Amino acid sequence: MNGKFIMTLVVLLLCVGATAVGIMLSDQPTETPVQPDNQQSAALPEEKEEEQKEPEETEPVPEEDPTDTWELILANPDHPLPEDFQVETAPVQGNFVMDIRVADSMKEMIAAAQEDGVELMICSSYRSIQRQQELFDEQVAIFRNAGKSQEEAEAETATMIAVPGTSEHQTGLAADIVTPSHQTLDPEFAETAAGKWLTENAADYGFILRYPEDKEATTKIIYESWHYRYVGVEHAKAMKEKGLCLEEYLEELKGGE
Repeated sequence: MNGKFIMTLVVLLLCVGATAVGIMLSDQPTETPVQPDNQQSAALPEEKEEEQKEPEETEPVPEEDPTDTWELILANPDHPLPEDFQVETAPVQGNFVMDIRVADSMKEMIAAAQEDGVELMICSSYRSIQRQQELFDEQVAIFRNAGKSQEEAEAETATMIAVPGTSEHQTGLAADIVTPSHQTLDPEFAETAAGKWLTENAADYGFILRYPEDKEATTKIIYESWHYRYVGVEHAKAMKEKGLCLEEYLEELKGGE
């Protein structure tokens, strides 16, 4: 054998050996490397039990007072008007004015009665507290001249003319109504065509007879067949249907409290 042949043989043997070693290595099973515990935790995070949160305490929402509306404002001896009470007025008939929010309703009622051949005539509506004081003092003087004491005169006057600060006329929501053929403020007005028309139809325009004949113990005011007060159509119809005066109706709305 010459040297060249020997070198070729050595190279062939080396190649055959390397191939055998590669085949042997490829036959060995491949092992999946084991991840450390901390890596397993990162891959599969532990499920923590969700903490139960206690509901937050909230302040109870106060119930809305159904009587706290301008048209249901109560003015009587037990509920005087605020000292700073003000009202914006508008004309309703002649020189008479009422709260601007009810003026149209009053004019519509007067017009509707006219269409039915009935004439409604306002003889008193909005009064300032000063005018109310004048009327009250005038009546007290009449009783004093009749021999009553000051205390007696004031007490009796209060059943006829509201003490200043407690009069519905100051709210601008009330009016005294008569008719040309009967201009006296007395119970007999209820028997006139105008009085009967009002009894039948006033509620359709939001007005009620404020001081009914059988409610004097509650209203503390004598029966006034001529005194009508705006409360809104819905309330007026409900009061008429149930036969309630304003004080009774407000108590019912509040749940009899």
